[in-house]
Amino acid sequence: MSTDEAGWLRRCFAALTGSDTEGFDLDVYLVDNASTDGGADLVAREFPGVRIIRNRVNLGFTGANNVGIRAALADGADYVFLVNPDTWSPPGLVRAMVEFAERWPEYGIIGPLQYRYDAGSAELREFNDWTSTALWLGEQHAFAGDRLDHPSPAGSPAGRAPRTLEHAYVQGAALFARAATLRAIGILDEVFHTYYEEVDLCRRARWAGWRVALLLDEGIQHHGGGGAATRSTYTRVHMRRNRYYCLLTDVDWSPVKAARLAARWLVADLRGRSVVGRIPPMTGARETVAAMRWLAGQAPTIVARRQRHRGLRAARPAVRAEVAS
Repeated sequence: MSTDEAGWLRRCFAALTGSDTEGFDLDVYLVDNASTDGGADLVAREFPGVRIIRNRVNLGFTGANNVGIRAALADGADYVFLVNPDTWSPPGLVRAMVEFAERWPEYGIIGPLQYRYDAGSAELREFNDWTSTALWLGEQHAFAGDRLDHPSPAGSPAGRAPRTLEHAYVQGAALFARAATLRAIGILDEVFHTYYEEVDLCRRARWAGWRVALLLDEGIQHHGGGGAATRSTYTRVHMRRNRYYCLLTDVDWSPVKAARLAARWLVADLRGRSVVGRIPPMTGARETVAAMRWLAGQAPTIVARRQRHRGLRAARPAVRAEVAS
């Protein structure tokens, strides 16, 4: 998926189309999210084998990626690999993930570690900030940074594949999913629009009985940041409102514990201590009120999502039995 990110596309697609695919077919898609920078035309001209889907309007990260996911599933894909434009994939990465998934069918979603982007090098030298944080948090729950005790989402050590880390989620910038998993749990929840959607997808996979993990021996270069400024109003508002939505639709959290965490967030947000950094208190209060109004409007959706998530969790034994067979 690309939104006005033409500067990244040539190297990204050269890497993907040059992947080692002996023994399997790799179909590469570009979902152009209403860009105006000519990126889709560049890809069409230089990579004629890439299927290009042009969105007339910006559907956000979730909506645009879902367009690509639906197309891949309709074309009969066994696996779907979501890749941001500001990435570079080593030639053997796709093969390694396919081979891992074929050997370990209980893993529904996997992903590589991410390394700092270096346009002049094909080496994986230094972890980027996301990976450094993921390795530091390890297998704690997604909100471990808020220092509220909660069980790890990781599966049992028994039966685990070697050299894997069952982190809370695989970032959507480089997320490899089994098609059977997506068909069972659904694709990205478009209510999120942008941010926390991969956290939700990964927890749904676990609720339904699949494992989720980072592969410690595989890597990808990722610049990070994409087309949105890290501290923009868009980023702050979506990250703030979406973590409340994510928490309220999580059936592993008791109402009391969820209320405690939400109250802690609310106090910090009103004071301008945003999830992406400090901002003036007046800005924090204004944006938090807007987020709460949005969240109130999502009440029927939250109820429906919780019911669906309970259904996924209830079906877990049957899914595990099917995967094991």
